[in-house]
Amino acid sequence: MKFNMKFKNKAVSLIMCGALFLSNLTFVFADSTRVVTIGVNNSPQQKETILKYFGVNENEVEVISVNNQEERQYLEGIATEAQIGTKTYSCAYVQPTSSGGINVKTANLTWLTSATVASTLTTAGLKNADVVVASAIPASGTGIFI
Repeated sequence: MKFNMKFKNKAVSLIMCGALFLSNLTFVFADSTRVVTIGVNNSPQQKETILKYFGVNENEVEVISVNNQEERQYLEGIATEAQIGTKTYSCAYVQPTSSGGINVKTANLTWLTSATVASTLTTAGLKNADVVVASAIPASGTGIFI
């Protein structure tokens, strides 16, 4: 019983963090602008690798930098210290669509799953988007919920 309640509390917290992430991007979804979040600890080469993986040029998307302090602000008590870490490498690409639901692809993540991302964004009110969450090096994925 304790395990289920603890899991439920963490799931609700993750959903709320996703809602915060989505609320920060509300203006973006209103005009269908594509958004990329980039962990600030990526090297220029890693950032270039991620943008290529997403199939976008930096000047064609809204780019938002995410740092570890922001991760801690939103996820402390939800994700473990090991999952949050001390550096932010995970990145996300969100492309709003007019139909098809929320489609999520992940790469090189050690904790966050595509199902968690899709569920969180659906709960936050997003109806249609193609989403890619990835990292140039293995990372938990916590940096996308900012």
